[in-house]
Amino acid sequence: MVFGPGRVRELGALVAPWGQRCLLFTGADPSRAEAALGSLRGAGLAVDIAPVSGEPTFDAVRAALGCALAQGTELVVAVGGGSVIDAAKAVAMLLANGGDPMDYAEVIGRGMPITQPSIPWAAVPTTSGAGAEATRNAVLVDPASASKVSLRNPLMVAPLVVIDPALAVSLPPAVTAATALDALSQLIEPFVSVRANPMTDALARAGIPLIVRSLARACEQPDDLAARGDLALAAWWSGLALANAGLGAVHGFAAAIGGRIAVPHGLVCARFLAPVGAANIAALRRDGDPNGKLARYRDLAALLCGNPAAGEDEGVRWIEEFVRSLPLPALPELGHPEAIAEAALRSSSMKGNPVALGRDQLLDILAQTAGR
Repeated sequence: MVFGPGRVRELGALVAPWGQRCLLFTGADPSRAEAALGSLRGAGLAVDIAPVSGEPTFDAVRAALGCALAQGTELVVAVGGGSVIDAAKAVAMLLANGGDPMDYAEVIGRGMPITQPSIPWAAVPTTSGAGAEATRNAVLVDPASASKVSLRNPLMVAPLVVIDPALAVSLPPAVTAATALDALSQLIEPFVSVRANPMTDALARAGIPLIVRSLARACEQPDDLAARGDLALAAWWSGLALANAGLGAVHGFAAAIGGRIAVPHGLVCARFLAPVGAANIAALRRDGDPNGKLARYRDLAALLCGNPAAGEDEGVRWIEEFVRSLPLPALPELGHPEAIAEAALRSSSMKGNPVALGRDQLLDILAQTAGR
């Protein structure tokens, strides 16, 4: 991992030993990757560009894979948010393993094992949110089945990550807020997960305060590189945390909703974070807490509020007020709550939730988020 403002200028020299034909994945506006493109071409690489618009679908990955095969791609670089990085991650894996993305998809696919390391690829995140630069899975959308699922294997982890906080300076405040709240949820959910461990605890304890102190400032002063650096580090740590401790119901809902309607992933996480926390706490109080997760929610409240004596409910209230204070749009009409609840229950993210939530509890959470 290479970190610091301006470090994207080193990208070309870092990847040049991997080959000469590069497929560069960018967001819908490739101009945001100009610094990376200049570095790659300056190092003598031939660069083909694959723009990614919205969350990557199976068909979009198939199209990019076809282009990569036709162009003789030797290495892949992703410069963008989580969707861009996931698309690149999937294509780099498929170039090494062959086949169709559905061959390796969880839940709705064939679930075939990935046996070969991805071709060389680098992740250059620009949104300080998804943490996809640190994870071993690529999340794809299948509109036909209204599903959002992963291709997953440690062999997909990026061998090079370049984190340049300056690349996020041009983000609109609403995108800054939504993506950073995705990162916050990816630190909170592993912290209370049934799979939490000392490493992920350390990442959460270090990363949560960075977002607490710097998110509002980054929204108000987009060119504050210290604030951008805090968010970029927290996002990277959130990816490491989720990869090693799993997630929870917030991301179960995000997977279910993201497979049905076009809504920013971070916005869903932002709106569901407090209601899911409240539901988990209520269930732990009612059904029992053999693993001491209520104490973990008190630790979380202390991290959020800066008050060592804060109770678990205070942490939930802090999240609710914090989200309300940020420049975020309301969620669109989600529709079909029963279908969303059923899909959330099937999501792999639910396996990490600190308590098993039933269908009725999920429906209650959905009712609380309506119009928020």
